[in-house]
Amino acid sequence: MKHLGTKTIETERLILRRFAVEDAEQMYENWAGDAEVTKFLLWPTHADVEATRKLLGSWVDAYEKEDKYEWCIVLKEKNEPIGSIGAVGLNEKVKSAEVGYCIGRAYWHKGYTSEALAAVMKFLLEEVGVERIEARHDPKNPHSGDVMKKCGLRYEGTRIRADWNNSGICDTALYGYVKGVTDAAKEPDGACAACRAEADVTGQPPAANKESSAKRQPKHQISDETIAYVGILAKLELDDAGREQAKRDMGEMLDYIDRLNELDTDSVEPMSHIFPVSNVFREDVVTNGDGAAATLLNAPEKKDGGFKVPKTIG
Repeated sequence: MKHLGTKTIETERLILRRFAVEDAEQMYENWAGDAEVTKFLLWPTHADVEATRKLLGSWVDAYEKEDKYEWCIVLKEKNEPIGSIGAVGLNEKVKSAEVGYCIGRAYWHKGYTSEALAAVMKFLLEEVGVERIEARHDPKNPHSGDVMKKCGLRYEGTRIRADWNNSGICDTALYGYVKGVTDAAKEPDGACAACRAEADVTGQPPAANKESSAKRQPKHQISDETIAYVGILAKLELDDAGREQAKRDMGEMLDYIDRLNELDTDSVEPMSHIFPVSNVFREDVVTNGDGAAATLLNAPEKKDGGFKVPKTIG
Protein backbone atom coordinates (compact mmCIF):
# COMPACT_ATOMS: atom_id res chain seq x y z
CA MET A 1 0.00 0.00 0.00
CA LYS A 2 1.09 3.56 -0.68
CA HIS A 3 0.29 5.48 2.49
CA LEU A 4 -0.59 9.13 2.00
CA GLY A 5 -1.82 10.16 5.44
CA THR A 6 -5.08 11.93 6.23
CA LYS A 7 -5.63 14.04 3.14
CA THR A 8 -8.57 16.44 2.88
CA ILE A 9 -11.53 14.97 0.96
CA GLU A 10 -14.52 16.97 -0.23
CA THR A 11 -18.00 15.64 -1.06
CA GLU A 12 -21.24 17.35 -2.02
CA ARG A 13 -22.18 18.25 1.57
CA LEU A 14 -19.08 17.45 3.60
CA ILE A 15 -15.41 18.21 4.07
CA LEU A 16 -13.29 15.44 5.56
CA ARG A 17 -10.15 16.94 7.09
CA ARG A 18 -7.65 16.40 9.87
CA PHE A 19 -8.74 17.12 13.41
CA ALA A 20 -7.33 20.08 15.33
CA VAL A 21 -7.26 20.51 19.09
CA GLU A 22 -9.59 23.46 18.56
CA ASP A 23 -12.32 20.99 17.52
CA ALA A 24 -12.54 19.65 21.08
CA GLU A 25 -15.59 21.63 22.23
CA GLN A 26 -17.76 20.80 19.23
CA MET A 27 -16.62 17.17 19.20
CA TYR A 28 -17.54 16.83 22.86
CA GLU A 29 -20.89 18.58 22.44
CA ASN A 30 -21.92 16.88 19.19
CA TRP A 31 -20.93 13.27 19.83
CA ALA A 32 -18.05 12.35 22.17
CA GLY A 33 -19.93 13.41 25.32
CA ASP A 34 -23.27 11.85 24.30
CA ALA A 35 -23.83 8.42 25.90
CA GLU A 36 -26.56 7.63 23.35
CA VAL A 37 -24.09 8.13 20.50
CA THR A 38 -21.31 6.08 22.14
CA LYS A 39 -23.66 3.31 23.33
CA PHE A 40 -22.31 0.76 20.82
CA LEU A 41 -18.75 2.11 20.49
CA LEU A 42 -15.51 0.65 21.84
CA TRP A 43 -14.29 3.87 23.48
CA PRO A 44 -16.03 5.34 26.55
CA THR A 45 -18.17 8.46 26.60
CA HIS A 46 -15.96 11.45 27.38
CA ALA A 47 -16.48 12.74 30.92
CA ASP A 48 -15.66 16.32 29.96
CA VAL A 49 -14.21 18.44 27.19
CA GLU A 50 -10.70 18.03 28.63
CA ALA A 51 -10.85 14.30 27.83
CA THR A 52 -11.75 15.20 24.25
CA ARG A 53 -8.97 17.78 24.05
CA LYS A 54 -6.42 15.24 25.31
CA LEU A 55 -7.52 12.67 22.71
CA LEU A 56 -7.31 15.18 19.88
CA GLY A 57 -3.81 16.14 21.00
CA SER A 58 -2.71 12.53 20.53
CA TRP A 59 -4.39 12.36 17.12
CA VAL A 60 -2.72 15.55 15.95
CA ASP A 61 0.68 14.16 16.97
CA ALA A 62 -0.10 10.88 15.16
CA TYR A 63 -0.78 12.73 11.90
CA GLU A 64 2.99 12.82 11.40
CA LYS A 65 2.74 9.14 10.45
CA GLU A 66 1.72 8.49 6.86
CA ASP A 67 -0.44 5.51 7.87
CA LYS A 68 -2.63 7.56 10.22
CA TYR A 69 -6.14 7.96 8.78
CA GLU A 70 -8.56 9.88 11.01
CA TRP A 71 -10.93 12.40 9.47
CA CYS A 72 -13.11 15.03 11.05
CA ILE A 73 -16.49 15.08 9.27
CA VAL A 74 -17.39 18.74 8.76
CA LEU A 75 -20.79 19.84 7.50
CA LYS A 76 -20.21 22.48 4.83
CA GLU A 77 -23.52 24.20 5.50
CA LYS A 78 -22.54 25.07 9.08
CA ASN A 79 -18.75 24.62 8.91
CA GLU A 80 -19.16 22.48 12.00
CA PRO A 81 -17.59 19.12 12.99
CA ILE A 82 -20.40 16.56 13.23
CA GLY A 83 -18.50 13.26 13.46
CA SER A 84 -15.38 11.23 12.78
CA ILE A 85 -14.34 8.46 10.42
CA GLY A 86 -11.07 6.63 10.03
CA ALA A 87 -9.11 3.46 9.45
CA VAL A 88 -9.09 1.79 12.86
CA GLY A 89 -6.98 -1.12 11.65
CA LEU A 90 -4.55 -1.81 8.80
CA ASN A 91 -3.19 -5.15 7.58
CA GLU A 92 -0.27 -4.62 5.24
CA LYS A 93 0.05 -8.29 4.27
CA VAL A 94 -3.43 -8.56 2.81
CA LYS A 95 -3.74 -4.85 1.99
CA SER A 96 -6.88 -4.39 4.06
CA ALA A 97 -8.28 -1.56 6.17
CA GLU A 98 -10.97 -1.72 8.83
CA VAL A 99 -13.07 1.42 8.90
CA GLY A 100 -14.91 2.90 11.88
CA TYR A 101 -17.16 5.93 12.11
CA CYS A 102 -19.29 7.98 14.50
CA ILE A 103 -21.66 10.90 13.98
CA GLY A 104 -23.60 13.22 16.26
CA ARG A 105 -27.19 12.31 17.12
CA ALA A 106 -28.59 15.49 15.57
CA TYR A 107 -27.21 14.33 12.21
CA TRP A 108 -28.49 10.75 12.17
CA HIS A 109 -30.59 9.43 9.25
CA LYS A 110 -29.58 12.21 6.87
CA GLY A 111 -27.09 10.24 4.73
CA TYR A 112 -24.01 12.04 6.04
CA THR A 113 -22.29 8.90 7.37
CA SER A 114 -22.71 6.92 4.15
CA GLU A 115 -21.55 9.94 2.15
CA ALA A 116 -18.39 10.11 4.26
CA LEU A 117 -17.78 6.35 4.14
CA ALA A 118 -18.15 6.23 0.35
CA ALA A 119 -15.56 9.01 0.00
CA VAL A 120 -13.10 7.35 2.38
CA MET A 121 -13.50 3.99 0.63
CA LYS A 122 -12.79 5.61 -2.74
CA PHE A 123 -9.67 7.28 -1.36
CA LEU A 124 -8.32 4.11 0.27
CA LEU A 125 -9.07 1.88 -2.73
CA GLU A 126 -7.93 4.18 -5.52
CA GLU A 127 -5.12 6.22 -3.95
CA VAL A 128 -3.72 4.21 -1.05
CA GLY A 129 -3.98 0.86 -2.82
CA VAL A 130 -6.15 -0.94 -0.26
CA GLU A 131 -7.58 -4.18 -1.69
CA ARG A 132 -10.12 -4.92 1.02
CA ILE A 133 -12.33 -2.65 3.15
CA GLU A 134 -14.03 -4.16 6.19
CA ALA A 135 -16.24 -2.92 9.01
CA ARG A 136 -18.24 -4.36 11.88
CA HIS A 137 -21.12 -3.41 14.13
CA ASP A 138 -23.21 -4.64 17.01
CA PRO A 139 -26.39 -6.24 15.52
CA LYS A 140 -28.37 -4.25 18.11
CA ASN A 141 -27.29 -1.17 16.15
CA PRO A 142 -28.66 -2.08 12.69
CA HIS A 143 -28.42 1.46 11.28
CA SER A 144 -24.62 1.16 11.31
CA GLY A 145 -24.95 -1.94 9.14
CA ASP A 146 -27.30 -0.07 6.81
CA VAL A 147 -24.51 2.44 6.16
CA MET A 148 -22.12 -0.39 5.26
CA LYS A 149 -24.58 -2.03 2.89
CA LYS A 150 -25.41 1.27 1.24
CA CYS A 151 -21.71 1.74 0.45
CA GLY A 152 -21.38 -1.71 -1.13
CA LEU A 153 -19.96 -3.77 1.72
CA ARG A 154 -21.32 -7.33 1.90
CA TYR A 155 -22.46 -9.12 5.04
CA GLU A 156 -19.94 -11.90 5.80
CA GLY A 157 -21.26 -13.36 9.04
CA THR A 158 -21.82 -12.72 12.73
CA ARG A 159 -19.46 -13.75 15.51
CA ILE A 160 -21.42 -14.59 18.66
CA ARG A 161 -20.36 -12.86 21.91
CA ALA A 162 -17.02 -12.09 20.33
CA ASP A 163 -16.64 -8.41 21.14
CA TRP A 164 -17.25 -5.78 23.78
CA ASN A 165 -18.62 -2.24 23.64
CA ASN A 166 -20.15 0.27 26.04
CA SER A 167 -23.25 -1.95 26.26
CA GLY A 168 -21.18 -4.95 27.41
CA ILE A 169 -20.29 -8.23 25.71
CA CYS A 170 -21.86 -8.32 22.27
CA ASP A 171 -22.12 -10.12 18.94
CA THR A 172 -20.25 -8.69 15.96
CA ALA A 173 -21.68 -8.50 12.43
CA LEU A 174 -18.88 -8.43 9.85
CA TYR A 175 -19.01 -6.71 6.45
CA GLY A 176 -16.42 -6.58 3.70
CA TYR A 177 -15.69 -5.17 0.26
CA VAL A 178 -12.95 -6.72 -1.87
CA LYS A 179 -11.70 -4.73 -4.84
CA GLY A 180 -12.49 -6.49 -8.11
CA VAL A 181 -14.26 -9.35 -6.35
CA THR A 182 -17.31 -8.06 -4.51
CA ASP A 183 -18.85 -6.38 -7.55
CA ALA A 184 -18.08 -9.38 -9.75
CA ALA A 185 -20.03 -11.65 -7.41
CA LYS A 186 -23.34 -10.45 -8.86
CA GLU A 187 -25.45 -12.77 -11.00
CA PRO A 188 -26.07 -11.86 -14.68
CA ASP A 189 -29.64 -10.90 -13.82
CA GLY A 190 -28.49 -8.62 -11.05
CA ALA A 191 -29.08 -11.00 -8.16
CA CYS A 192 -26.18 -11.28 -5.74
CA ALA A 193 -24.85 -14.09 -3.58
CA ALA A 194 -26.81 -12.74 -0.63
CA CYS A 195 -29.98 -13.00 -2.72
CA ARG A 196 -29.19 -16.64 -3.51
CA ALA A 197 -28.87 -17.33 0.18
CA GLU A 198 -32.25 -15.69 0.72
CA ALA A 199 -33.75 -17.75 -2.08
CA ASP A 200 -32.62 -20.93 -0.36
CA VAL A 201 -34.66 -19.90 2.67
CA THR A 202 -37.74 -18.45 0.98
CA GLY A 203 -37.95 -20.99 -1.82
CA GLN A 204 -38.14 -18.22 -4.41
CA PRO A 205 -35.84 -18.40 -7.45
CA PRO A 206 -32.90 -15.95 -7.55
CA ALA A 207 -34.48 -14.07 -10.43
CA ALA A 208 -37.33 -13.07 -8.13
CA ASN A 209 -34.91 -11.17 -5.90
CA LYS A 210 -34.18 -7.99 -7.81
CA GLU A 211 -32.33 -6.54 -4.85
CA SER A 212 -31.09 -7.82 -1.53
CA SER A 213 -33.52 -8.05 1.37
CA ALA A 214 -31.40 -5.49 3.22
CA LYS A 215 -32.21 -2.83 0.61
CA ARG A 216 -35.78 -3.88 -0.23
CA GLN A 217 -38.40 -2.03 1.78
CA PRO A 218 -41.53 -3.95 2.85
CA LYS A 219 -44.70 -3.13 0.88
CA HIS A 220 -46.58 -2.91 4.15
CA GLN A 221 -45.38 0.24 5.89
CA ILE A 222 -46.10 0.13 9.62
CA SER A 223 -46.83 3.44 11.33
CA ASP A 224 -45.16 4.69 14.49
CA GLU A 225 -48.56 4.69 16.19
CA THR A 226 -49.06 0.98 15.44
CA ILE A 227 -45.65 0.03 16.81
CA ALA A 228 -46.27 2.16 19.90
CA TYR A 229 -49.59 0.36 20.48
CA VAL A 230 -47.99 -3.07 19.96
CA GLY A 231 -45.25 -2.09 22.40
CA ILE A 232 -47.88 -1.22 25.03
CA LEU A 233 -49.71 -4.53 24.52
CA ALA A 234 -46.47 -6.53 24.69
CA LYS A 235 -45.09 -4.41 27.53
CA LEU A 236 -41.95 -3.62 25.53
CA GLU A 237 -39.75 -0.55 25.81
CA LEU A 238 -38.17 0.06 22.40
CA ASP A 239 -35.56 2.64 21.52
CA ASP A 240 -35.47 4.35 18.10
CA ALA A 241 -33.46 1.52 16.51
CA GLY A 242 -35.70 -1.12 18.06
CA ARG A 243 -38.86 0.59 16.79
CA GLU A 244 -37.50 0.83 13.26
CA GLN A 245 -36.47 -2.84 13.32
CA ALA A 246 -39.89 -3.87 14.66
CA LYS A 247 -41.64 -1.88 11.92
CA ARG A 248 -39.49 -3.53 9.27
CA ASP A 249 -40.01 -7.03 10.72
CA MET A 250 -43.78 -6.59 10.95
CA GLY A 251 -43.96 -5.26 7.40
CA GLU A 252 -41.97 -8.22 6.09
CA MET A 253 -44.26 -10.66 7.91
CA LEU A 254 -47.33 -9.08 6.32
CA ASP A 255 -45.61 -9.17 2.92
CA TYR A 256 -44.94 -12.88 3.38
CA ILE A 257 -48.58 -13.52 4.31
CA ASP A 258 -49.59 -11.80 1.08
CA ARG A 259 -47.28 -14.13 -0.84
CA LEU A 260 -48.82 -17.17 0.88
CA ASN A 261 -52.31 -15.97 -0.02
CA GLU A 262 -51.31 -15.92 -3.69
CA LEU A 263 -50.73 -19.68 -3.68
CA ASP A 264 -53.38 -21.85 -5.38
CA THR A 265 -54.19 -24.59 -2.83
CA ASP A 266 -57.49 -25.82 -4.32
CA SER A 267 -55.95 -29.12 -5.44
CA VAL A 268 -53.95 -29.66 -2.25
CA GLU A 269 -55.40 -32.25 0.11
CA PRO A 270 -55.64 -31.18 3.76
CA MET A 271 -52.84 -32.55 5.88
CA SER A 272 -53.79 -35.30 8.37
CA HIS A 273 -52.73 -35.33 11.99
CA ILE A 274 -49.77 -37.54 12.87
CA PHE A 275 -51.96 -39.22 15.54
CA PRO A 276 -55.51 -40.58 15.02
CA VAL A 277 -57.96 -37.90 16.05
CA SER A 278 -61.58 -38.68 16.93
CA ASN A 279 -64.24 -36.19 16.00
CA VAL A 280 -65.68 -34.97 19.28
CA PHE A 281 -68.67 -33.54 17.41
CA ARG A 282 -69.79 -36.88 15.90
CA GLU A 283 -73.36 -38.05 16.43
CA ASP A 284 -73.82 -40.20 19.54
CA VAL A 285 -74.96 -43.47 17.94
CA VAL A 286 -74.85 -46.72 19.95
CA THR A 287 -73.24 -49.43 17.84
CA ASN A 288 -72.45 -52.24 20.28
CA GLY A 289 -74.85 -51.77 23.19
CA ASP A 290 -74.02 -51.22 26.82
CA GLY A 291 -74.16 -54.89 28.01
CA ALA A 292 -77.02 -54.17 30.43
CA ALA A 293 -78.97 -57.33 29.56
CA ALA A 294 -76.06 -59.63 30.31
CA THR A 295 -75.37 -57.81 33.54
CA LEU A 296 -78.95 -58.14 34.79
CA LEU A 297 -78.84 -61.93 34.41
CA ASN A 298 -76.91 -62.09 37.70
CA ALA A 299 -79.16 -59.69 39.59
CA PRO A 300 -80.92 -61.21 42.63
CA GLU A 301 -83.91 -58.92 41.96
CA LYS A 302 -84.76 -56.73 39.00
CA LYS A 303 -87.11 -53.84 38.46
CA ASP A 304 -87.61 -51.58 35.45
CA GLY A 305 -84.45 -52.82 33.73
CA GLY A 306 -82.21 -52.29 36.76
CA PHE A 307 -80.97 -53.83 39.99
CA LYS A 308 -83.42 -53.78 42.94
CA VAL A 309 -81.58 -53.33 46.19
CA PRO A 310 -82.89 -53.42 49.77
CA LYS A 311 -83.38 -50.20 51.67
CA THR A 312 -80.43 -49.15 53.80
CA ILE A 313 -82.26 -46.35 55.61
CA GLY A 314 -85.58 -47.14 57.23
